[in-house]
Amino acid sequence: MPLTPNFSTSQQAGLPSNVIITDTSTGSDVAIVERRVFLVNYAGEYVVADGTTTNYTVWPLAQSSISIDCLTEDTALSVTVNWVDAGGVTLYTKTSLAGFTLFNLTFYYSLTQGQAAISNPSYILQDNTYFQNKSKLKTLIESGNNAVTLGYDITSAQVCYDLATYMVNSQNLLF
Repeated sequence: MPLTPNFSTSQQAGLPSNVIITDTSTGSDVAIVERRVFLVNYAGEYVVADGTTTNYTVWPLAQSSISIDCLTEDTALSVTVNWVDAGGVTLYTKTSLAGFTLFNLTFYYSLTQGQAAISNPSYILQDNTYFQNKSKLKTLIESGNNAVTLGYDITSAQVCYDLATYMVNSQNLLF
């Protein structure tokens, strides 16, 4: 049965700089010798781990998943996986848009932890600015995710993620 190429993307809590890609293809093709992962941001720039000398990351066939340490902030990426033969010729390809939001979601969760640690929780309920900003942060993250999943719109997604990152970077003023 020929290969039907497919993959999923994810992140792991505690490692927000890593993009994890898992091969979920069905079938097989004996001519395939490796996979190549291309990550492209909204500006059309290739995103690779430090030290990579190509615009792609080699993904050996022996690994069902690969973790690429390449992010510094929440990012929308066009992810392309090519399945190639010994001559480097692409036999199969699949592209998907994905949002990687673990930097901002980790901060968002830290706000929740802070709320739980307050000895008098009713105090936090009276802080309207805090809750308005926390809600804005979550809305920006979700809006970016919706741009990815509903609109396949990398630019709008990145604008939302960048605004959320601005809020996190301005946490001393906003939270």
